Amino acid sequence: MSASRVWHYTPHSVFALHDWMNRFRSRKKWRGLTFLITCIAVANLAFSDSVYADIDGVLEAEGWSELRFDDKPANQFTAVSGTSSVIRIDTQQSVSIAYLPFSGSIDLEQTPVLSFSWQYQGPAPDTDLTRKGGDDRIAAVYVAFPYQPEKASIKDRLLRPFVEARQGKDAPGRVLTYLWGGGAARGEWFENPYAGKAGWMQIRQLPSDPEQVWFSHDIDIAADFMDRFGYKAPSPSYVAITADSDDTDAMFSVFIRELAFGKK
Repeated sequence: MSASRVWHYTPHSVFALHDWMNRFRSRKKWRGLTFLITCIAVANLAFSDSVYADIDGVLEAEGWSELRFDDKPANQFTAVSGTSSVIRIDTQQSVSIAYLPFSGSIDLEQTPVLSFSWQYQGPAPDTDLTRKGGDDRIAAVYVAFPYQPEKASIKDRLLRPFVEARQGKDAPGRVLTYLWGGGAARGEWFENPYAGKAGWMQIRQLPSDPEQVWFSHDIDIAADFMDRFGYKAPSPSYVAITADSDDTDAMFSVFIRELAFGKK
């Protein structure tokens, strides 16, 4: 897998096509044109290899890859001191996501807790992450789960061919996102504004929390999945991290360390 890939669509959510199809259904007079555009987009496929990467060789060697967005400057992902135990994200009017697919299955019955610490440095954005547009975040940690057709709604099953055409057959079916940002109270859950009930987001840190201070989290992913989606979690497909400053033109750095699954 290339260390850097480009998604030719809007940023902020791997489910942006879901939102696009909602608008497709609600605007009858544009249906013919929209369907034609959809067919062209599907024919061109989702990803194309980028000629350069914004993720360093240490992370690449350990299996990390980058998801870039068309026409958007990318973040820089660096392994601090030559080890992935601490990852630095530099963002300057930019957005991209580093993700780590799991080569073997993560047994959430044995190791359900995702642990990590994070901090940031620099003037950070304070935007409303519950709404579409202008939704920069200081940091986010995503846990993505495979698509399960037997658990999908009729709407999800109808959209799935379009999602796979744009993102590939391994595109996630469910995502939990843990945020450092604004728009909701600490600990509050809300639907991903681009994904609806296919993705849930939780504020873990607020923009008012101080910079250059490590904050640690131990998150029971199995319990959160059950709480949000109402059934037992499958083994996650990948974990991903990002910072986001393309809407507010901010410039800051985020550090994420010791990101790993473990026992309670």
